[in-house]
Amino acid sequence: MGDSQPSTTGGTPDPEDSYREFRHPLLVLALTTGIAGFVDAFAFLRYGAFVANQSGNAVFLGIGLAGRHSTWLESAASLVAFAAGTGVVSQIRAGRSRWSPSARALAAAVLAMSLWAVLNALLQHGRQGGLPRIALAAAGGLAMGALATLFARTAGITTAITYQSGTVAKTGERVGRWLVGPGNARRRARQGILLGLLALTCYAVGGGIGTLGQQGQPRWVPAWGALALSTVAFLLRRSGSRR
Repeated sequence: MGDSQPSTTGGTPDPEDSYREFRHPLLVLALTTGIAGFVDAFAFLRYGAFVANQSGNAVFLGIGLAGRHSTWLESAASLVAFAAGTGVVSQIRAGRSRWSPSARALAAAVLAMSLWAVLNALLQHGRQGGLPRIALAAAGGLAMGALATLFARTAGITTAITYQSGTVAKTGERVGRWLVGPGNARRRARQGILLGLLALTCYAVGGGIGTLGQQGQPRWVPAWGALALSTVAFLLRRSGSRR
């Protein structure tokens, strides 16, 4: 997906653009990517699998099948659950409702994060390994799959919440466009570079905080993530205020 101007269809704002769906969209981008990095670091350190970075899980799955990664079942569970969460919530977004697609996606993500938080506390953050840890990796993957549907663009520029390989690639493309492209393309490329750097920085900072959090109170880390994500609801635009 390439970068484009914020689009509308028949005068209806693009429901996958954070600029159209949220007040203070840069704050929403920073918060959501930070939360994804926060819980991803926690899950990797506690379960041996990512819940947001599914590229990493795919590699872990291959390493595990080759006999060199003992928690490959956790990676497989997270990967499958992430896909399921994205598929289900995408259909929830597409349905008819008086609530906006972003409001429905956010509610589903908060609900899934809350479920994960409860399971993480009940199953003692997977410290005994085995099926409890696999179930927790799946619960985290489901929550991050739901979160991945929240928006796909910011001011018409491709941005991602839960996976940052594409962000790195897009930022590299934009740097090249900024250096040698025509005037208007350079301006858009510069804007895209700044958005990419914001997402990467917040994801990394979230990962650092998640690492520190799991050392102190690992039982409550997903709960903190759910609480932080719920604050994004205060940044949703009202239906009548979209433009």
